[in-house]
Amino acid sequence: MADKIDKFLEDYYSGRKHNLVSERIREIETPDSYDENQGGGRAQNKQTRPVDDLIIRKDEDALLNELRSDLNYAMRVVGRIEKSFTPEMVNVVRLRFDKRLANDWFSIEEQTGISARQGQRYVNWFKREIGNVIWHDKDKKTTENFILNKATTKELAAITELIKQRLSVPVENS
Repeated sequence: MADKIDKFLEDYYSGRKHNLVSERIREIETPDSYDENQGGGRAQNKQTRPVDDLIIRKDEDALLNELRSDLNYAMRVVGRIEKSFTPEMVNVVRLRFDKRLANDWFSIEEQTGISARQGQRYVNWFKREIGNVIWHDKDKKTTENFILNKATTKELAAITELIKQRLSVPVENS
């Protein structure tokens, strides 16, 4: 799990997710076939709308949509967690996971004035929070998929009963 979180943060802070989206857009914008009809007659009643066609290709490209949703999800998750930490902690995490800077703990210590051990604690706290959010969202999606696709009528009835019980329990204010 830690390797997945490390990769997630490295991809985000190093700009890899942004680069993948922009590379895919460039691939779509680059024409893959050229008109070889030189000197020939023009086809009658043929509509050419290159801008419209490009917009349609971008909107319908499955890979581009997946990359964009991954980027938006990463921006939402990391942004939400960054807001809950101090700017000092966020700076240490950025320096650690931005592979373009190639920082080790010694250089992070020099740049921030925070000991390497304290920086590692900051990173571990941040990674734990990211993991909690990512795995919570994943479990939630698994539950939704189960309810939509695999649940039998009995299982749905049991789930409905559990939800009714949970909603009927008064919440105590502490």
